[in-house]
Amino acid sequence: MKKTFAVLSTFLSLLFFIQPANAAGWGEIDSPTSQILLSVDVEDDTLIAVGENGVIIYSDDAGTTWTRGTSGVSVQLSDVVAISETKAVAVGNDGVILRSTDGGATWTQITSTGLTQSYDLNAVAMPSSSIGYAVGESGIGLKTTDGGVTWTEMTDLSDSTSQNLTNVMATSTTTLWVCGENGAIFKSTDGGSNWTGQSAWVYEDLTSIRFSGSSTGWAVGANRAFLKTSDGGTTWTQETISNLASEETIYDVSFSGDDGILTSSAGKLLETDDGGDSWTSVSASRSVVLRDIIRLSSTEWWGVGNGGAIFRYDATSPSKPTSFDVTGDNDAIQDSTPKFTWTAADENETDIDTYYFKVDSESYERLGNVTSHTWDDALENGDHTAYLYAVDLGGNASSVASVEFTMDADSTDEDAPSVGSITPTTAVNGETVTFSVKLSDDGSLESCDLFVDGEEEKSMTVKRDIAYTTLSFDTNGTYAMYARCSDDEGNKTTGTEKNLTVSTGSTHVSPGSIIKTGCTGDVYPNDPCTAVYYYGVDGKRHAFPSEQIFNTWFDDFDDLVILSSSAMSDISLGRNVTVAPDDQLIKFSTNTVYAVSYGGYLRPIANAEIAEAIYGEDWVSLIDVIDDVFYGNYRIGATIESSTDFSPDAAASATSTIDKTF
Repeated sequence: MKKTFAVLSTFLSLLFFIQPANAAGWGEIDSPTSQILLSVDVEDDTLIAVGENGVIIYSDDAGTTWTRGTSGVSVQLSDVVAISETKAVAVGNDGVILRSTDGGATWTQITSTGLTQSYDLNAVAMPSSSIGYAVGESGIGLKTTDGGVTWTEMTDLSDSTSQNLTNVMATSTTTLWVCGENGAIFKSTDGGSNWTGQSAWVYEDLTSIRFSGSSTGWAVGANRAFLKTSDGGTTWTQETISNLASEETIYDVSFSGDDGILTSSAGKLLETDDGGDSWTSVSASRSVVLRDIIRLSSTEWWGVGNGGAIFRYDATSPSKPTSFDVTGDNDAIQDSTPKFTWTAADENETDIDTYYFKVDSESYERLGNVTSHTWDDALENGDHTAYLYAVDLGGNASSVASVEFTMDADSTDEDAPSVGSITPTTAVNGETVTFSVKLSDDGSLESCDLFVDGEEEKSMTVKRDIAYTTLSFDTNGTYAMYARCSDDEGNKTTGTEKNLTVSTGSTHVSPGSIIKTGCTGDVYPNDPCTAVYYYGVDGKRHAFPSEQIFNTWFDDFDDLVILSSSAMSDISLGRNVTVAPDDQLIKFSTNTVYAVSYGGYLRPIANAEIAEAIYGEDWVSLIDVIDDVFYGNYRIGATIESSTDFSPDAAASATSTIDKTF
């Protein structure tokens, strides 16, 4: 409930942030509005803010994200109070009183106040779930005893003053104070039935009144007006805050014991630890005028203001960045200006402001809110360590992540194997998928490993110019995948990282099925309904370019599944199906003859003698001529230079399903 405040620790300037240390401070939260916000309140995980032109924003996740509510009005809303996680009351100009029962998403306007005219309402307080008070223009005061459903006028207040009342503070259901223009301060001890004026001997317009208990209180306002009482308002002492210009207005003030904070019209935040006798400045991640401030706990505070600004006092460190690594083989990095990548740190209060990075004993470099960095100074060969930590908008630093690596720039690109990117890049949840990568090397490739999200997952089978392995995923999402391979000379290369998207498969058909849509009436040869597809474990439909290619995989259409046009359109198109590896040779309109290898690759056969050695003297009869239009469906592998370079049986056993060709 509104509103008390504890001490705000000084924000440590990030410009001088050289090494990890906690430095709690104010950080800005993304806002869904640019309208001026005039008030914010909280109850448990629900926060609600209101402002000009009927704007209402709310959060149901403790302020992590904010959403526009539907107020139904366009007048200025001056104040809001959260009664519970679901119930709230807001007040504004033209006598508007709004009530929400869904945490601030939607609002109902209360119209029956019993008043003969509409007064601008400036403030509301709810000391309990049923009893509340609102004040405003011309000394108007209203009271509710049913949680804001109905309101009645507190006539003694309007009889006592005609000044505009700007704020109300209730320390119990019966004891409350109001303040307003020309130094007006009034107190009631009987729930608003009777009011007594409390002269402060100032004539400045007061904007806010706060009490800590029944005796000690403060009132602030225009021209840096600052008043304090220690006897429940019987006497008030005026003090001058030298940190403020004489014409500045103090918008809000809050105290917890002698510790307090205030905000001014010049965008200043000041704190005190001696009850207001002396003040020091507090920094924030951006200078902005805050119109209202509120305390949740000793370490969690909120402020709202001009331009839709939402600020939070952040005292919690972000998590350490994860998956911090250098691109390449950590034991032999060949690029002297290597690239480093990491997974973003978690920050549950404000947001990550920047990452700090260094190598070895160099000074930390500020990177901004990024998840990769390329080192721009050539590193010497030898062992190195890179360091990384995150800093949030409140100035809090995470623990330091580090990665060790060895620079070996003498190992040239020509020495190292060439490693492509992993295919496929989509998969169906729960289905086993064959992942492959294209390879080449001057020597002999020795091993390859598959990495998922920066972690080594499993080894891959190497077959001359391709490496493959099978893997399944039980959770939908996006996974970063790459292969890391080494040759017999110890040279290692990391392939290009690709994102794999895992999603739930079609509800109409299972992976491995042959599918098509039904045909009705007269059908032309090229009608879309005649197309036959293979539904793969990658969640896509793969077209058979011809019956000739279909017959290399299947003997008949007995297991064909007929889908509706809408069900078929829900399945994305993938690569065309290619000829099955077996005792099969193909050629296009050129003289080159190809063997069908693993992963849908075609390997040119160097000459007729090699073809006969592999396939026998009738090898010519095994050639199928494929239309040139389908040439782009295939990937071309290394030329077969001898009979030991290729085994049709091995290619067929390694490609038992169409899925293993993609």
